[in-house]
Amino acid sequence: MFEWLRRFWYGRILFLARGEQLARFVNLVSKGGVILYHTQKSERGMRAQIKLADFRRLRRAARLTHTRVHIVAKYGWPFIAARWWRRKGLLIGIVIIASVLTLLSQLVLSISVSGNKNLMSPDVLERAEKLGLKTWVYSKELDLNGIAKALQEQLPDAAWIGIERQGTNIQIRVSEKIRPSIPNEAGSLVASRAGIVKEIMVIEGTPLVHEGETVRAGQVLIKSLEGNNLSSLKATPPVSVARGFVRARVWYSAEAQTPLIEDRVEESGRVAMGRGIKIGSRVIMLTTQNSPFEQSRKEVISQSLKLWRNWRFPVEGIRVNHIELLNVHMERSVAEARQLAEQAARVEVRKKITQGVPIVEETVKVLVNNSGSERVRVEVETYEDLAVYANP
Repeated sequence: MFEWLRRFWYGRILFLARGEQLARFVNLVSKGGVILYHTQKSERGMRAQIKLADFRRLRRAARLTHTRVHIVAKYGWPFIAARWWRRKGLLIGIVIIASVLTLLSQLVLSISVSGNKNLMSPDVLERAEKLGLKTWVYSKELDLNGIAKALQEQLPDAAWIGIERQGTNIQIRVSEKIRPSIPNEAGSLVASRAGIVKEIMVIEGTPLVHEGETVRAGQVLIKSLEGNNLSSLKATPPVSVARGFVRARVWYSAEAQTPLIEDRVEESGRVAMGRGIKIGSRVIMLTTQNSPFEQSRKEVISQSLKLWRNWRFPVEGIRVNHIELLNVHMERSVAEARQLAEQAARVEVRKKITQGVPIVEETVKVLVNNSGSERVRVEVETYEDLAVYANP
């Protein structure tokens, strides 16, 4: 490793020597203290490598032996530096752009507010500015947690305020307090889903179902007293509202199937990352342009600087992640396939249940399947209130 770095730093030249006295040429060069590396003889002459500092010392031996020396290739840092020096304008431009990007990346260039409905964004931004959170200041000098706490104290309608730094953008996330409101209750109570009624409590209205009866979704459970003893009134009567609850047994089910033999593509966890810059529509990759993996998924992330409102810096940073994919062949036992199918079915059935509703009983059934897979059904019984208000 260190030998390669030393060769790269001092530079080497690959040359081709042609003449009738190559053996004498090599002897004279060796007597002069010049070392030749990777010497090879070919039909066109002799190829060898030499240090950049020793190349001028070949002239005397070449002149005495009438040998012609032709440079084939140049390696190492001195030649790279000379090439970049000829393009010093481009190099200076890259240094200036990198310096500007580094400086701007430390500043707050934009501030946005999200999650607010009743609170006005200009009011939140004005209060944040008085606390020191404003554009064109160093983001590392800001106490974001302290500013968020002070904002929350100044805004009584905010239940929580969090401030996050996303590059040069500061995101103020607001969660407002939920004020209690009177529900829009009107009309009769109907069944939200099918079930067997186990308990009825009527506060106001006429019950249309009885305990032990099976009801379907949308069926009227408690009818409002709308129109009773109101026909003789000249003024428009208030809308009657049914009140009460109807608790019932409700069943949910879901099925899932898991094959015994499966071929699928998975991520191996290895990622090759490449970086580049984007100027307008042109992309210049600096490292890892192509994927080194046989099979991969490409993920491109653009990192741009937002200077003011919708105006962005014309030069963007590009990060390309090449994520390695592998073909995986899996063979499961019957027990493993049933367990995975049961877990998947249980997840699906719980998505159908309203949050907070207790589960009374759960049943797992293995279904007959002849397609080389295991099929499982999960049935769940709950005890919940079915009564909801229908549209008046």
